Amino acid sequence: MIETLALVAALTIAAADGSFGQQAPVTGTWRLVLYITETADGKRTFPLGEDAVGMAIYLADGRVSIQFMKRDRSRFKSGDAWRGTLEEERAAFETYFAYAGTYTLDLARSMVTHHVEISSVPNYIGIDLPRNFTLEGDRLTLRTPPRMLAGQTSTSTLIWRRVD
Repeated sequence: MIETLALVAALTIAAADGSFGQQAPVTGTWRLVLYITETADGKRTFPLGEDAVGMAIYLADGRVSIQFMKRDRSRFKSGDAWRGTLEEERAAFETYFAYAGTYTLDLARSMVTHHVEISSVPNYIGIDLPRNFTLEGDRLTLRTPPRMLAGQTSTSTLIWRRVD
């Protein structure tokens, strides 16, 4: 009985009104396939390189963790994980992005909203990050609304492949 209840809990998600019972199509673990940003004038860039890596985890209880980074980041020459040169620390910050919190789904609008509780970027703590999403087979595509990034207004598209 306890195993059955745990399985049912793992397969449900808290809806926006706090009720349970809706199967969440995003629930699971996802690996980053592509991260691309486009400015209003149509310029496309790969902020963390064309081969950026990342993981998105959506739990059935409404928790989310998003992390992505540049592949093959440089290690601190000192060997101390907490002490790099200012240049090394800046490069580490600029090549890694992560946040976690809760999420709500609006299936009618194909919208997932991440409610950020912790983040590698202090400005994101306590804010909501809405994302349009599409699901095609084992692919989840998240698109940001236009926002200021690196001094320019842009939108980002992140494509994820389901791991489980």
